[in-house]
Amino acid sequence: MTRESEQDGAGRVDERTSGADAAGDGAAAGGDDAGGGETRASGGKKEGGSERPRGGWTSFTDIQEAVTDLVDSAIRNVSPVTGRHPRYDLVDLGEPGYLLSFDLPGLEKDDVDVSATEGEVTIGGTRPRPSLPEGGEVIRSERSYGRFQRSVRVPADVDVTRISARMTNGVLEISLPRKEDREARKVVVE
Repeated sequence: MTRESEQDGAGRVDERTSGADAAGDGAAAGGDDAGGGETRASGGKKEGGSERPRGGWTSFTDIQEAVTDLVDSAIRNVSPVTGRHPRYDLVDLGEPGYLLSFDLPGLEKDDVDVSATEGEVTIGGTRPRPSLPEGGEVIRSERSYGRFQRSVRVPADVDVTRISARMTNGVLEISLPRKEDREARKVVVE
């Protein structure tokens, strides 16, 4: 059995195991496998999508999140700028709650609408197309203009009545405080 390592342009290492002892392809020891004797064993997520959990799918939500990750990854790989679907980060800040941040370069606070319902925050707005000077002509345009909207599922313990937002230098930050009463309450069975 031989082991080769290869590093791609993004710094990820792809390990390949060759030979009859290769694991993961179902070949018996000493036998030939149909894949040419090469099995890939890479750690972490596969490039361009989600990897099935080691223990298998545990719920429909796991499958739904994997598909969402796959689609989001495909969008990112096709176009580095996804203007109609602004990119975001959702960060758990511990006890105070969460911070949801969107990159919205060139927009002001009056250009953006934020709404929240139980379990979801939605942002939307319009990115106006800049006017061209007299005689100007667009040769190539990769930026997106027009209406955009993005809805993000948020954790169940977010108190939607206390959400606040602020826009600074093209970054929209939405503070998502945790609910005060997060304790499980005892239900009396009658």
